[in-house]
Amino acid sequence: MNHTKPTSNTKTHRSVNNYINSLHDQYSKILAIRVDLGYLKEHSEQVLLPDIKKDVKKLLDNRRGKPSIFQDQVGYVVKYENAPDKGPHAHALFLYDGQHVQKDAYIGDQIGKYWSENITAGRGVHHNCNRDKDKYKDCGIGMINHADSHKRENLLNHVVPYMLKADQSIDDLRENGRERAITKGITPKPKSGAGRPRSSH
Repeated sequence: MNHTKPTSNTKTHRSVNNYINSLHDQYSKILAIRVDLGYLKEHSEQVLLPDIKKDVKKLLDNRRGKPSIFQDQVGYVVKYENAPDKGPHAHALFLYDGQHVQKDAYIGDQIGKYWSENITAGRGVHHNCNRDKDKYKDCGIGMINHADSHKRENLLNHVVPYMLKADQSIDDLRENGRERAITKGITPKPKSGAGRPRSSH
């Protein structure tokens, strides 16, 4: 399986990549987990952009109360989309401190289960991309060492553009011109002095 590189907004792509690189500069290993979040077919037609944004915000706000899933999570990127066959949905990238967590497929399952069962009260569906990561020709998810330039390149130039692709626009769901299709975590402050992560372990 191969993700062809779609066209994405250059400014947005650069902003997301800068954010991810700032995390790589803080942590010697990053565990990247890709989960798609949406709704069951019978509910998707009633769901609007504000609804899924509210549900994703609830998930993000509840992370502190779910340490079994979100402990050691250090960043995230979420892209909202709309498609005729499944309604509003979100492509999410969750980034963890790879020195403390390793089971990416398992964590992806737990995030999806929490979304489907708790956040959406059984109305949600999810797809855990990390369960399929061995099928990707240009795999940029899973464990990524700071020194692994090839896998870091795949994350920045294959996974991120795929998430940011513009062929499933949310324009028709926007309530005003200020509605944002992408949200991400706060860029960490640079470490001082010898804070650069070790290249390997």
